[in-house]
Amino acid sequence: NEKSKNRIIGLTIETRPDFITPQEIKHLRHLGVTRVELGVQSIYDDILKLNQRGHLISTTITATKLLKDAGFKICYHMMPNLPGSNLDKDYKMFYDLYNDQNFKPDMLKIYPCVVVKSADIYKWYQEKKYIPYTDEELINLLIKVKSITPYWVRINRLIRDIPSTSIVAGNKIPNLREIVNKKMHEKGLYCNCIRC
Repeated sequence: NEKSKNRIIGLTIETRPDFITPQEIKHLRHLGVTRVELGVQSIYDDILKLNQRGHLISTTITATKLLKDAGFKICYHMMPNLPGSNLDKDYKMFYDLYNDQNFKPDMLKIYPCVVVKSADIYKWYQEKKYIPYTDEELINLLIKVKSITPYWVRINRLIRDIPSTSIVAGNKIPNLREIVNKKMHEKGLYCNCIRC
């Protein structure tokens, strides 16, 4: 980038925590990558196993350390409301992300779990083994999460952009961030993330 005719300020890739190795980091550096987004989803092994993520939290911790030591910016993709979780556990997950030295990502994309017909949880939903949070529960959780978000974290996204016609259950509110921010302001609360 220092010598190239056309310069860029950053290059981001998305991958899984279990794909990060010292060799991969060298490759990413060679490509000019500056930020790595990791599909972490949860910090709890029981939830990762239940949802067949294919990695454990120890893998995320190792990947985070390797990436930070190499000077990359890190964005975690987090997924509240996964099968096996609950409101209290999800809140604690974000608290730990912000306060535990093993994590502390620079950025977050928060993708509340939704049910689509092509996912395994569709069957769990039909069998009533999985019940997504109500809109009110999800909004209140996100208000609590955004209220404790430190000033050095950027929340890039608050939902995954999936057409509401494809969503069987879960959040269908396309402007969820706007609604959460409005309700926070009504309560005298504010998000301190860089984006807000």
